[in-house]
Amino acid sequence: MQLNYFPINIEFENYQINAEPYSEERLAELRKLYNSTHSFFRNGDSIYISNKDGDENISIGTLTEQSTYDNYEITSSLIKHLFFRTFKNRFSDYTPVDFYPFRFFSGQAKDDIIYNALPNNLQNHIAYKKLIELQLRYTQIGGKKQFGFLINIKRNWIFDKSCADLYSEGYNLIGIEVLHAETLPGLTNILAPNEEFIGVIQEVIGSKAKVDTNDGTKEFELGELFIRKTKFNIGNYLTFATSQQKSDEILNIIESKRSDIYNAKNLYSEILNIAKHLFLENSLPVLFQNKDSFCFTVDSKPITVSNTIELKTPTFIFDYAGTKTHNSNPDTGLTNYGPYDSINFDIKTPNVLCICNRANRGYFSNFLSSLKEGVPQSKYFQKGLLKKYDLLDIVFDIKEIQSYNIEEYLSVIKDYDENKPNLAIIEIPTEFRKLDDISNPYFRIKAKLLSLEIPVQYVTSEKIKNHNEYILNSIALQIYAKMGGTPWVLPSHRSVDKEIIIGIGHSWLRKNQYKGAEQNRVVGITTFLSSDGQYLLGDKVKDVSFENYFAELLKSLKQSIQRLSSEQGWVEGDTIRLIFHIFKPIKNTEFDVISQLIKEITEYKIKFAFVTISKFHPNVLFDINQTGVTKYGSTTVKGEFIPNRASNVFLDSETCIVQMFGANELKTAKQGMSTPIQIKIRTPQGKYNNNELNDLLYYDLSYITQQIFSFTYLSWRSFLPGEQPATMLYSNLISKLLSKMRNVTGWDADNLNYGLKRKKWFL
Repeated sequence: MQLNYFPINIEFENYQINAEPYSEERLAELRKLYNSTHSFFRNGDSIYISNKDGDENISIGTLTEQSTYDNYEITSSLIKHLFFRTFKNRFSDYTPVDFYPFRFFSGQAKDDIIYNALPNNLQNHIAYKKLIELQLRYTQIGGKKQFGFLINIKRNWIFDKSCADLYSEGYNLIGIEVLHAETLPGLTNILAPNEEFIGVIQEVIGSKAKVDTNDGTKEFELGELFIRKTKFNIGNYLTFATSQQKSDEILNIIESKRSDIYNAKNLYSEILNIAKHLFLENSLPVLFQNKDSFCFTVDSKPITVSNTIELKTPTFIFDYAGTKTHNSNPDTGLTNYGPYDSINFDIKTPNVLCICNRANRGYFSNFLSSLKEGVPQSKYFQKGLLKKYDLLDIVFDIKEIQSYNIEEYLSVIKDYDENKPNLAIIEIPTEFRKLDDISNPYFRIKAKLLSLEIPVQYVTSEKIKNHNEYILNSIALQIYAKMGGTPWVLPSHRSVDKEIIIGIGHSWLRKNQYKGAEQNRVVGITTFLSSDGQYLLGDKVKDVSFENYFAELLKSLKQSIQRLSSEQGWVEGDTIRLIFHIFKPIKNTEFDVISQLIKEITEYKIKFAFVTISKFHPNVLFDINQTGVTKYGSTTVKGEFIPNRASNVFLDSETCIVQMFGANELKTAKQGMSTPIQIKIRTPQGKYNNNELNDLLYYDLSYITQQIFSFTYLSWRSFLPGEQPATMLYSNLISKLLSKMRNVTGWDADNLNYGLKRKKWFL
């Protein structure tokens, strides 16, 4: 396999660099005097100085000696500055978009996929171009300390007509979302202007615009404003400047090229080509150097890597004794043995409220019959929900509505305020997906049912009319999980007395996306799973101001752990391992909360790990030997150059990337790329010292990586493995639903902390 990582070659273990004590005033003074020839950057209490092109006789600061790898933060800054200045010297016609991550647009017309479709007067003013990005990383792959550049390619809109240009053309600017562009002092033609999304134009007066911002109405020069570069905004302008037909044609070109743009084989070739241009000159390595004797070269070929550990598909367990198992396919195991908790599942004869449109009553009845009894001669769903999940009976209470009107749905539901069913199955039209969140009956119905503690399973009219064994099989799985069932579990390790995996997510509450939008309220979401994958409970922390988030999250975690310790019979002195999966951590807040939690739970011996899981990182894996696969009955190849599922690389002792979707897991060729997830065992960030916790931290990256990989088999939305572990998936699903239902009148999300706490209502 190859990683999109190009190693940097540094031939020395130590180097010398000038430095002097830091002050904000001194740093500004030095940059004003010498910025054209020198680089200045701060690290700790010092300013470090790199002389790229200046007079060698001018001495600034005092000479210090640094270790290349032990002082990797200083070395990283030095590499970034030398790379930037060398790039500007070699490619003077290019203006980078950002210093770091280093980004610049391709200058070649062939990399603008809409160039030939645009009228001559719009070419080079509007473009959908290749944006090249470099990020520097310090790694220890295979135990070797080294620096390297990660290269990525994206596609972004370019639109260089200012609002002054648009106004002179007669384009209506009222109600348009705008960016404010500002060239930072001393960076003209060195960096592209800094752009910030500030708001919506209210009025144009002469050469100025009044803009509705988060700081009230403000005036800006039209020449400093640009429309926000979204498909919608650019499409509207293209319609104005050309025609609706031409605008649609241009936007459709982008859609039609997506499978080519996001194709692993093409991306790999493009990345190699860019590396050659950046790191070679006349087929020889470019020497990046300053006048202080610091220098490096960069490999023009990406690093070759192999799996650090062998990740194994877990065994699926279907009984408490652990004797009924299947080694590869949970669906086969479920068909053969029934669900894991069949003996103790207390809803053996579920009452199900079913709502359908009168016109579809026949289709709906057939759908329910197939769901309950199964599909004869089918491969996966012969038993149906009834026998596959060891139920005694399923009682369907079918109610009809005459139209898909929200009031009709709610009129039916209100009759069940007292006599609550165990589940609701509701037919909805596909068109609901196109409606905005506030007026969408989908969320209003869900909010009403959840407030009554009734989980709901939606089914579209299209699926009711065209259901098959695959659709029914997935729906049955979701229904059992939503009613509180556990279809299967995974093997658990007995190396500690107890182990709990806790997912912590959060969602910011903000008015809009403009600059200055207050993010002063936050909602926390926690999910608790046992080490064998059983969903123990979920909790929603109250919507609170950021200042109170620490206290509320601590309170929520403490109450949940106390509840679990009582239910599971923890005994004083037990060793308890808590593994926290954190998504989008807020600086050190979650770590501080967990630290306090550990200090307050004194009756148990606590070990804990603080792990972040993310899809948003620059690492991409390629397998040039992967020729792709074809779907049954199709000749279209998908997944070329994408590594197999479970491919993994440890980037250092705390960080691992894992390919969750390989060629076989991609749904279609149009899905194109699949990037790995990044798993990182976190220590507190910044100047943070809490030595008393060091002995309590758990650092086994191999164990944690295998556990996260195994947890991708627990989505219970499908029998197929997912791209995210259950903790991350559940947190994201809950967060997404809560944000969409937040504006529904009468909805109180705190209802979820009662009867639905232990049910997977969010699937």
